[in-house]
Amino acid sequence: ILIRSAVMPVVALAYLAFARMPSLWVVAGLLFGCLGDLFLLWPLKKKFFALGTSSFFLGHVCYLIFIYTHYVIRVSWIWIVVVSAIYAAGVVVVYSRSRKSIPRALRPLSLMYMLMLCVLSVSLILPLLTAFWWGKLVAFFGATFFLASDGVLCDMLFVKKAEPTQQNFVVMCTYILAQTLLAIGFAACP
Repeated sequence: ILIRSAVMPVVALAYLAFARMPSLWVVAGLLFGCLGDLFLLWPLKKKFFALGTSSFFLGHVCYLIFIYTHYVIRVSWIWIVVVSAIYAAGVVVVYSRSRKSIPRALRPLSLMYMLMLCVLSVSLILPLLTAFWWGKLVAFFGATFFLASDGVLCDMLFVKKAEPTQQNFVVMCTYILAQTLLAIGFAACP
């Protein structure tokens, strides 16, 4: 339990140590992740799940502020439409299949969080389309691992209604990889 809660502060410290120009928005995003980790120590309790999800949501807002204040996005509107449509189709498919398994009280929050993950991913694809750079790619992979981690978590908690150790290991590995890749990508931002 202590290790799980200590990972994001360690990632935040590493980010501060290695970033060319550290941003408090990235640090805040990582620390909101830590807060979310603490709340999700009890994921089967709806109140803690909602608080944890809200913490991660706020962390992603911090990442979006960093992205839109540090990355240049100059792409044709058609790219924005195409990329957004692909993610929107994914949300429709995933949410329609999982909606019945999600407790009614958590459905709006779950949908908003799913949309936030897509906005984060799209917000990292668009700078890549503007000008390829390895740090942007690494950050995009981080956002992609967030989608994977939270997809497994949703399946585990709402479909299987359990917390099997093996899946929890997969959730934590992909989550830690997601946050670490985001921090590395953001740290390399020129």
